[in-house]
Amino acid sequence: STWAARNPGACVIQPRRSRQILEAQKASWAIARQQRAAKKALLDNAVQEYLTQQTSKLEEIASNHSITVEYLKGLIGGQTHYHSSWKVQRHNGLLHAKALEVNTGTYFLSTHIQKMVKDDERLQNLTWEELEQHIVALNEHRDTKIHGVRANNVAAARDVLVTTDRIAKELTGLRDRTGIYATLLVTRGHINDSIQSMWTTTDNSAEFWEDVFGHQIADIARQYEQWACTQNQNLLERDSLGSLRKQITKAISSGLEKITNKKHIVMNYHSYETAIIETYGVRLVGWPEDVRFMNPSVIGTVTEARKLRDALRSGTCFWKKLSKSELDLFATELNTRRVAGETVRKPRKKRSDAGIPRKRKAPIGGKENVRPRKIACSTHKRTLPKSAAIIPTSDEEDSDEDT
Repeated sequence: STWAARNPGACVIQPRRSRQILEAQKASWAIARQQRAAKKALLDNAVQEYLTQQTSKLEEIASNHSITVEYLKGLIGGQTHYHSSWKVQRHNGLLHAKALEVNTGTYFLSTHIQKMVKDDERLQNLTWEELEQHIVALNEHRDTKIHGVRANNVAAARDVLVTTDRIAKELTGLRDRTGIYATLLVTRGHINDSIQSMWTTTDNSAEFWEDVFGHQIADIARQYEQWACTQNQNLLERDSLGSLRKQITKAISSGLEKITNKKHIVMNYHSYETAIIETYGVRLVGWPEDVRFMNPSVIGTVTEARKLRDALRSGTCFWKKLSKSELDLFATELNTRRVAGETVRKPRKKRSDAGIPRKRKAPIGGKENVRPRKIACSTHKRTLPKSAAIIPTSDEEDSDEDT
């Protein structure tokens, strides 16, 4: 069985169909490769000439201003590798719609599809509603490529191999930039999967498992694979209501322990304002607005539980340490509500027999409703004979007897 067969309701990433290439196309592509290689050679020569001139110019500026060339390069070529993803644009939605239309038997290059979109009067005169439909379709296509399931075991194994290799390279680069230690373990989730278990470590991280847990990382990976295969769960079973409740409870509790630096601290949902915020000066911010604040064990739907779990996992819902001014403001608001007669702390549950006089337990062998007598503590101290101030030795006793 495949991962797609075990998840019948999930979107499936369809494998690419192989296309037949004619000899004329191969010859045309060979000529195009030669032309691109010639253009690239000219470009490389031009860039090399520019870099030579740039190096000499940088050395001249650094000498005139008494700075190093490396410092000057940092001022000129500083850049960041972090960027946020852009929303789907109108042009991308039209390209996707045209690609679905023409790429049936043969596949066209993106440059050809762009020209087709430009020459298509129907796509250039779409209404706003039709354009929104194309944008939504492209968003769904991108989401399927990210979260869809692979159609067969070969595609799944290939995806795991390529993605794991990319993550390993990212971890190695992150180690070089920040000095971290990392361990990555990947294993299959079903006995029929053809995915090979693999692991990667930075530096000597593999020694941690042997020094601390007494097992080599290969043994850890094998036990991890056995545990994963015994789970035998698809996507829906992994996100069951019970599993989501456990994940939410663990995330909230671990975050509270970390921010307060107190082990075995217990989250109090009923008296949250007084037992958590007022006592420890921390607050859980980013709770989803359409999910009522309550104990995760009583969340009733999978949708609400998944939304809260995703918020905790992505970091939009997190624990925050309140500053002194924020804590003072919260204490003032809390006292104002108390003065107004509002109950800010959930009262203790009232006994079912409250207000009814209850009989005391009768002592054994005594009468009913009679309080047992307490045993009086004796204050009389026992007087012991005092010892002599001087105790004679045996020699002194013998001398006394001789006299």
